[in-house]
Amino acid sequence: MVDGNQQYSNDSMMGYTESPDQAGELFRLAISFLAKHKLVADPINYGLAYHYVTGRDMALNRRLDELLEDRDGWSHEMVEKLFRQCICGCNEAVLKDLREELLDIVAHTLGAMIDLTGKTSVSNERIEKHINTLAESVKIEDVMMAVSAIIAETRSLVTDTDQFETQLLSSTEEVEKLRAELSDARQEAKLDPLTGVLNRRGFDQALDSMIEETRRQHRANFCLMLIDVDNFKDINDNHGHLLGDKVLQALAELLNRHTKGKDACTRYGGDEFAILLADIGSNNATNLAENLRLIIRKIVLKRPNSGCVVGGVSASIGVAAYRLGESCDDFLQRCDKALYRAKSLGRDRVVVAD
Repeated sequence: MVDGNQQYSNDSMMGYTESPDQAGELFRLAISFLAKHKLVADPINYGLAYHYVTGRDMALNRRLDELLEDRDGWSHEMVEKLFRQCICGCNEAVLKDLREELLDIVAHTLGAMIDLTGKTSVSNERIEKHINTLAESVKIEDVMMAVSAIIAETRSLVTDTDQFETQLLSSTEEVEKLRAELSDARQEAKLDPLTGVLNRRGFDQALDSMIEETRRQHRANFCLMLIDVDNFKDINDNHGHLLGDKVLQALAELLNRHTKGKDACTRYGGDEFAILLADIGSNNATNLAENLRLIIRKIVLKRPNSGCVVGGVSASIGVAAYRLGESCDDFLQRCDKALYRAKSLGRDRVVVAD
């Protein structure tokens, strides 16, 4: 999870799992993005375009959309600032992943160019020089500069090839299909398979997004609930894991029904859930937590094997309001301490963090 001083998560630079075909499509999509908005394919614009089309960092995408809507917004100063915030702030391991990914993309795309144009000169000395530079780069600026140079060289080789230009700029249907598939895959990766609500990865992204929103607005405006099922181990031991799973599913459905808009309901881990509540103060969040606690006590289920009715489900809840400038870890620890106090005081209660 990012610390309080980083605007965009370095996670957007990691986890490159695309196949060579998908990587090539993202390469072409980034170029199409630049062409559509009449942007020069320099290192900064290309880097931002590539991240935009992957859809990995929605906070960055929203910011870029805002700049594109403003005719004077896409200034060199502004985009360079975004580029350094979301790309240059990466560590050596992230840079290695990016460099290797770009090498795969370049190799795949050059192969496609040879197939389309029949020009073996694509491996001329200038191209090889740029590829060597990319392979040896130790700075993110050098990596993106090498990619930009390769783009310029390869595009010059196919200037007279209508077939490639048409494929590059007009493959909208194919690109949109790929984007939809990638979006579905990313969404599934953020959901808990048992309950259907967000998993911890989805929670981390939602929390980062809310903290970023408070920085833009210069005001703290959201709260967190941590909800833990009381004596869940006893439920599993006495009634079996199938019923235990049904308890978690019923609780997730109940909590999800009481979230709305920008709120985010998450299976935080095991028998613990979390709800991020947007645009709400501590008092209202506490009242909602108390209402949820009372509703949870009304959960009634049947044992799968006997049909016997089982009730008596309860939960302890910790509530914390985010403080402007607070780190993720400090925020989570305050709420976790409130949850621990709720359980130590006898369970089935709500405690507000200090």
